[in-house]
Amino acid sequence: MKRIYILLASLFILFFLLEGCTYSGKLAEKFPPLEELKADSISIPPILLSVTRLFVTDNMLVAYQQRSDTMFSFWKLPECRYLFRAGSRGEGPDDFLMLDRTFQEMSGGFKAFEIASNKVKEVAVDSVGTFKVVSAKQLEVEQRGLNRFLFLKNDSYCFISDKEEYEYALLDKDGTVQYFGDYPEGLLEKKEEELNRFVYNKLTVTNPQGDKFAAFYAYIKLCRIYNSKGELLKETMLESSQKDTSEEKTIYYSSYPYADENYIYVLTDKEEGKVLEIWDWEGIPRAHYLLDKPVNCLARASTDGKLYAVCQDREDVVYIYNIP
Repeated sequence: MKRIYILLASLFILFFLLEGCTYSGKLAEKFPPLEELKADSISIPPILLSVTRLFVTDNMLVAYQQRSDTMFSFWKLPECRYLFRAGSRGEGPDDFLMLDRTFQEMSGGFKAFEIASNKVKEVAVDSVGTFKVVSAKQLEVEQRGLNRFLFLKNDSYCFISDKEEYEYALLDKDGTVQYFGDYPEGLLEKKEEELNRFVYNKLTVTNPQGDKFAAFYAYIKLCRIYNSKGELLKETMLESSQKDTSEEKTIYYSSYPYADENYIYVLTDKEEGKVLEIWDWEGIPRAHYLLDKPVNCLARASTDGKLYAVCQDREDVVYIYNIP
């Protein structure tokens, strides 16, 4: 009888310890019911062809057009009045080679990462047409062509690792590289010769404060939240996710997310059309909306709380969504 009491006491202690764990693991969750959201539209000069990324700085909407010889166009908010274009393709002091699609918005300008040179470039810009590269910091790291580049706090950076066993690399201000993040293996079919970073392709976005970042996996409805030290805080899989064993993988996330300090805005496709998902920084799916336009890039302005979006097949209109 004494052994039974000891066993029951041990089980109770084990249960208590498990319940006390702070790590929030992978949970099957779902969004609230899908709602419809309609856009207002503003006609603009027809120059927004093949926009790669939208972001906001100093009350200006900025369109980055990767394929254009002049890479950036600037629009005054909230009326979306065209201001100017700037940022030539080239190797001059104010020129750019190919940039990653992440930008750090700053007062008086923004930061960008030049993939070809491994340089972080800081740009000063204002609404009267000033556009100048004020600094170009060379990152001393062996890995070249850093993808999914993120600006984190304390002058540190994160990008996809070139090592098969780790998802990410963290480069601190002293030049030290730390590798972290286990791949979510087993969720997708992987051929023997395939690399994990291609099988588990993802889109990443950082919180403007630089203390967290989120990853949305292209081929599985999975969201992961990390802090700036590389610690996994939360991973959430939506209930609709299933292991995909087909030859042609379903693409869930293909448009770059946009984030503010409270929420993450990411586009996905459903049979009904384009859907906007809104997640919080705890990895919880908060709301999703069926959009009336097939937009592919969006940004949120903190001044009015509105989402500004563009379509790939329309170069003469900006759509505006008011989030309830």
